Amino acid sequence: LVLASPVAAQPNPVLNSIFPAGGCAGTSVDVTVPGSGLGGLKTLHCSTANLTYEVIDKTHVRIRIPEDAPPGFHDLRVVCNNGLSSPRAFMIGTLNEAVEVEPNDLAKTATLLSLNSVVNGRIDKKGDIDQFQFVAKRGQQIVIECRAERIDSPLRAVLELYDDEGERLAVNRGYFGVDPLIPFRIPADGTYTVKVFDLVYAGGADSVYRLTIGDKPKVVFSHPAVVPSGQASRVTLYGWNLSPRTPTADPLGTQAGEDLFETVEVDVDPPAATGGNPHRLSSIQADVNSFAFRYRNSDHSIQIGLTDVPVVQDQAANHTSETAQSLTVPCEVGGQLSGGDDHEWYAIHVRRGEVLWLEGFGARIGSPVDLDISILDALGKRELARFSDNLQNIGGNSFKTSHPDPAGRWVAPADGRYLILVRNVIGDLARDPRRVYRLSLRREDPDFHLALVDPRDTPAAINVQRGGRTTVDVLAFRHRGMNDTIRVSARNLPPGIECPDVYLGPGVNRAPLTLSASDSTETSIAGLDLVGHAITQETHLDTGWSVRGGTVVRAGELNNTARLTAAIPFAVTGEAPLRITADGNEPRSHDTYGQLKVRHSPGSIVDVAVQVDRRDVSHQAEVQLLGEGLPKRIQQQTATIPAGQSKGYISFYLPPTLPIGSYTFAIKAVTTVAASSPKGKPQTVTVISNPVTIPVQPAAFVMEIDPYAPTQIARGQVVQVKYSAQRINGFIGKIHTELFAPDHVVGLRGRGVTFVGQTESGTIQIIANEDAPLGQQPFVRFYGVGVVEDQPVYHGSCFLKLEITEQGKPHQ
Repeated sequence: LVLASPVAAQPNPVLNSIFPAGGCAGTSVDVTVPGSGLGGLKTLHCSTANLTYEVIDKTHVRIRIPEDAPPGFHDLRVVCNNGLSSPRAFMIGTLNEAVEVEPNDLAKTATLLSLNSVVNGRIDKKGDIDQFQFVAKRGQQIVIECRAERIDSPLRAVLELYDDEGERLAVNRGYFGVDPLIPFRIPADGTYTVKVFDLVYAGGADSVYRLTIGDKPKVVFSHPAVVPSGQASRVTLYGWNLSPRTPTADPLGTQAGEDLFETVEVDVDPPAATGGNPHRLSSIQADVNSFAFRYRNSDHSIQIGLTDVPVVQDQAANHTSETAQSLTVPCEVGGQLSGGDDHEWYAIHVRRGEVLWLEGFGARIGSPVDLDISILDALGKRELARFSDNLQNIGGNSFKTSHPDPAGRWVAPADGRYLILVRNVIGDLARDPRRVYRLSLRREDPDFHLALVDPRDTPAAINVQRGGRTTVDVLAFRHRGMNDTIRVSARNLPPGIECPDVYLGPGVNRAPLTLSASDSTETSIAGLDLVGHAITQETHLDTGWSVRGGTVVRAGELNNTARLTAAIPFAVTGEAPLRITADGNEPRSHDTYGQLKVRHSPGSIVDVAVQVDRRDVSHQAEVQLLGEGLPKRIQQQTATIPAGQSKGYISFYLPPTLPIGSYTFAIKAVTTVAASSPKGKPQTVTVISNPVTIPVQPAAFVMEIDPYAPTQIARGQVVQVKYSAQRINGFIGKIHTELFAPDHVVGLRGRGVTFVGQTESGTIQIIANEDAPLGQQPFVRFYGVGVVEDQPVYHGSCFLKLEITEQGKPHQ
């Protein structure tokens, strides 16, 4: 989910960081909240924990964390004069916490920490090094973990461990993605030193981190990495200080002091559906269902995947084609590619023409693998299909969704047995049990996930002005042949707030959603609850998916990152200087049939009427219009409402190839508003309309202009334009045609033809008046009305590109 384009020149409140970036339940912590556009700090806001706040000054707030606050990852935002800020991570923990005290760049000034505690630090300048010490006894299994990227920090942290003689014992530059972790079994009693610094020795006020040192149970992952929703299951946990302790046969690395993973089998009771998850989830995880599981006495939880099909665990002997493990469709496999060059083979029996969808989960579940899936013949000799990286990025720069996990569709060419090969293309010589994966094997069972994101490429929040609108984009992640229209609806809106339904038509993955506030809406903060349903044959499918929120963490060509948010809050603040209202279903005036109710279909034109309402009616500047969130098959258009006018039109051609379904888009307007001070200059503003939804129904005919028709006409001259209206989909009625424009045709005259019987082509004679306006007249078209039992039912159009030139200039 993300936020909207500014309705006026109101600053975008951006929270750069929170320091300290967390606190222990049952305590208070004073935090610094630097950022931009945060003037008039009023309080903080968290949607997932009952925190209370006391503003100390314009950049400092005291947070009181109740003892029953849910531990884990939370979004914290600033509430200020400009509304709600973009979020930053705030961790609620269960261990004692401290704040780094400088100077601590040298071992002799290192801060002494007790085990099983958290220190909140900051690499606040280039070349900064923070050092901490702890006392441990021989045989203790210590885990040192640094959270930086996982708490929205730009810090690329490195951890180093030294003994009391200054010898480096261990180093890690990235364990959970780029965040480092060092598991270490203490070789001798003594004092040990931990160094924290940036990989490229960068730093700054926003480079915050949380360092945990302790010997409490630490779980890293589970195998299998997925369980059936709502069904009690048994999994094996991997980590350290687990009880009873069972070392694995696979060491993680070869550094001295590093211990084997320990494992323990536990029963888990997963929920029936994905709910609140106290973890940072990146943008590529928007279509992954999971839940949080906390092992006893551990200070953190892990994610375990959820699925609605049976789960099968990989067998130890499935590493050759001859020993392939048999699977029954549908299912999900929980696999593990511990060896550097492990191959896991599976066998399926299918019928000719049977459609299967295969999908691998590796990067999206935090596993250090790049999966590759192949389908081979029964002997494993001939490759029939291969699936690798998913390169589709429906979120663009603001919310990147491409990832290295494979997925694809396969149609069985004949009855028989086939093999599936799963391998890791970035394996190395070392063994690593963390290389777990999920393999989903299903029939063509359409599904989807939804997320809400800001159309801008910068951190932002949803702020709507009274009397105005703000817009966010809905992203649809379509799976397993899902190509139906998706309807997104808002539930439980507060008084004065409107959020019309949004329709993502067949094949559409992104559409604008608009939030409007009435002039009387009170200044407030509320939550946006959105749900999506697939529509087939005008019937909603039973299953509805909640829409997940998203945000840009950091903007920039090289380091743009985004993640999900636990909730979708919005604020009502300020007053909008103007509002535009768009209507794509305005009745059309017809000389023969009067007011016609439009019927949209492929091969027709949508006329969108745009009304501009200004708070200051004395400032009547021109308004430039263009489409916002148009489906890819609909070509962009522009239009201008002249200064002094409050209504205009913009029109879009629906190509004959547009699939049947409902589509939502909006209109963007650029204009100026009066200056806020007597000596100031008018301010340029960009506003978005309400959503325009058009139900596209099957066409009865398609109109087309002769490609050799003239494209120019001189004042006072006459041209002949040939065109056709081809009947389709069984239509046999009359078609009345004419020259038409959404407002009215200016300076041109032409009498259309009525096509009857088998007639499908004709000619319109067009006359240009002596005073016809020069240039291209916008949105003029040949317009046809299809008649059934003398009633106008169908509509079809095609744009006429005809430039009016000076008298005497020959037409072309």
